Amino acid sequence: MTMWIPNLEAFPGPRYQALATAIETAIQTGELPVGAKLPPQRNLAWKLGVTVGTVSRGYMLAEQKGLLSGEVGRGTFVKPYDGLSGNTGFRSEIVAPLGEIPRLGTPGVIELSRNEPSLPDFEDIMRSSLQRLSMRGGLQNLLGYSRTLGDPAHRAAAAAWIGRVGLSVTPEQVIATAGAQQALAIVMTAMTMPNEVMLVESLTYGGVHENAQQRPIRLEAVAMDDEGMRPDALAEAARRTGSRLVLIQPTIHNPTTVMMTAERRAAIIAVARKHDLTIIEDDVYGFLMQDRPLPIAALAPERTIYITSASKCMAPGLRVGWIAAPPVLVERFADALHAVAVNNPRLNQEIVRQWIEDGTADMLVNRLREEAAIRNAIAAEVFDGLTMRSHPASLHCYLELPNPWRPNEFTNQALGQGVRIASCTSFLLDSRPNPPPWVRVSLAPSPDRSEVADGLRRLRSLIERGPEARHAVV
Repeated sequence: MTMWIPNLEAFPGPRYQALATAIETAIQTGELPVGAKLPPQRNLAWKLGVTVGTVSRGYMLAEQKGLLSGEVGRGTFVKPYDGLSGNTGFRSEIVAPLGEIPRLGTPGVIELSRNEPSLPDFEDIMRSSLQRLSMRGGLQNLLGYSRTLGDPAHRAAAAAWIGRVGLSVTPEQVIATAGAQQALAIVMTAMTMPNEVMLVESLTYGGVHENAQQRPIRLEAVAMDDEGMRPDALAEAARRTGSRLVLIQPTIHNPTTVMMTAERRAAIIAVARKHDLTIIEDDVYGFLMQDRPLPIAALAPERTIYITSASKCMAPGLRVGWIAAPPVLVERFADALHAVAVNNPRLNQEIVRQWIEDGTADMLVNRLREEAAIRNAIAAEVFDGLTMRSHPASLHCYLELPNPWRPNEFTNQALGQGVRIASCTSFLLDSRPNPPPWVRVSLAPSPDRSEVADGLRRLRSLIERGPEARHAVV
């Protein structure tokens, strides 16, 4: 039999890992049939131009996967690979190539309605991360139940990550969640009674509405200005409703992109203390800002529940979020989380922990900041002459439509032009007949800047063309 010599350049990763992958591929394709003897390690090392140690590690990794068996004095052989043999119990239809994982979306539609970050090199980042994870021992432990509050190592990594925005918390204050949406649901469940009133900004994102309907609780809109929620309006609403809870997005507000100044944050805290309000601070966009005011939770830790996630600063599909709470509330949140989910997947939390500790998370944040600034500049150029609210670190802009456009009408006609955006009515608490003429345009869902720019130009063209004429029915 001709000596089997793989092409290691065809496989990613370190040489020993590439060798193990080459062995697995050759077994799958039949190039190395069951019972085949692999080349002696010294001979293969000479042929490949690597050290004997590299070949030894590659063989050992393949053996750990259940692909090979070594027999003293005879050599290394391919083991039976019928899906039930070996130590791993791999099924052949699972390890066989399944083709490219599809990108979700509607064919022919440019998606500018979702605030999700995207980078051209996410593919390489994810591949490298999974390869590094696959080389670690104890992977089977990630498939078991986690602790309700999260693994201690995951909570410690999250506490360190949250510290980057100026909020110092202990790992014991952190609750691991499946994203900020679940975090908000847990907080609402634990902190309210059915039909209780919660105060929110007059414009707030759909997840707040949906969670309120599920509880159910009543949302009371508090007026905003160019710095976010107004302290005088908050005080009036607290007196009138008797509410004990207020939800605030002080950093890159969704949808308006408003930034609450340090002075405004202090004024909001003063009102909360006077009226004994507990503050829920939604800070999912906070990591995208390099120079930012301190979180409200850092200024009023005794009465602030801090919510953030990896969705806007790393990757939304991992569904990893966190609550950082005053110690007295942690067990209450644990009970609420256990009731709805028992715990959350360890695998996703472990990927994010790895990213935080190996520097990938910091790299992603820096890249996303740069990308957000570029895309906001593109939007500013395309929408020049129109009224647009934005922030260089924001994943979206908030665009005012000129007369006679109405937001729902524009959103519907934009979809007809192949662009999906969000009307301001998705963020209002009421169904007023004449909503303000604003739409939210997300700038980051596609890794392709040219696709985003194309969508923005279609919107500009539609604005200039004006609404389609309505014809009377006779």
